[in-house]
Amino acid sequence: MIIDVHTHIVPEQFPDYLGSNKEQRWPSMCACETAGHKAVTIAGKTFREVTTSSWDAALRLADMDKEGVHKQALSPMPELLSYWFNVEDALTMSRYTNETIAGMVAVDPDRFYGLGMVPLQDPEIAAKEMATLKKDFGLQGIEVGSNINGTPIGDPMFEPIFAAAVEHDLAIFVHALHPAGMERVIGHPMMAALVAFPNENAFAVASVISGGLLDKYPDVRIAFSHCGGSFGLVLPRMMHGWRGLGDKLLPKSPLEYARTLYYDTLVYDLPTLNHLRELFGDSQLMVGSDYPFIIRERSPGSWLGELGLDEQQHAQLSHGNAERFLGVS
Repeated sequence: MIIDVHTHIVPEQFPDYLGSNKEQRWPSMCACETAGHKAVTIAGKTFREVTTSSWDAALRLADMDKEGVHKQALSPMPELLSYWFNVEDALTMSRYTNETIAGMVAVDPDRFYGLGMVPLQDPEIAAKEMATLKKDFGLQGIEVGSNINGTPIGDPMFEPIFAAAVEHDLAIFVHALHPAGMERVIGHPMMAALVAFPNENAFAVASVISGGLLDKYPDVRIAFSHCGGSFGLVLPRMMHGWRGLGDKLLPKSPLEYARTLYYDTLVYDLPTLNHLRELFGDSQLMVGSDYPFIIRERSPGSWLGELGLDEQQHAQLSHGNAERFLGVS
């Protein structure tokens, strides 16, 4: 059984903007020339063309059957997280997106899990909203950005989010968003996703380890997209620093913290994945694809048979770790 923890949705339509900020970057859906696609338009410009499977659960299920995926966790396209809105508008977008995800899950609850969104620009309001996610929407957790308007997710100001996740038994899936260093990326626009996003993920993982919230909330379940990006190369440097500075740097080994976190397997390269398996542990990795976007991996998990896994390891990576992370085991 393959559970894909890294997939995204986009609503078929967005509600009309009824707020007071006329400069708000409120999204809309527009027709485009490509059959079976629509364009997500923000501030009058096309942000991304998306396929019908972004919102059509039946088409998504057909793709899953074709590619051997048994279950998906559905989360918002990261640009929908709306941390740059005022809180009232962000709540409107969050609830609408959460309802959309809940509606898709309801099409086949045996094959879909839901990860919603909350307005992290106000951590206290976001934490209160998290209390409703299971009861009102039947969701297993939230997707969050790697940074919230430039503040990394591991900053102590987000303690209410970590506390609410533990209190309400919710998973947190961290996705790169508006990465640092974009001004240094040259060439085709896709280079941002290929170069800047992995480094942004590394910043996020490091912030969660160094921000102190894992010490206060050791039971929180946090996962990172793309196997933490370039964090696998940063961790040995953190270990070297910790060996020299000890608890002046961190109360525990960075590796010990890193092995309490979860990571998807989306690195597109089996030797790299095997290195990260050894680094983070087979108990912490989960299949992820980035469906339905162009950068996605097709037939995710089809490569499991090439890793030389024993039965227990195969079960962990294919679905067991995902079930623990989502709180459904």
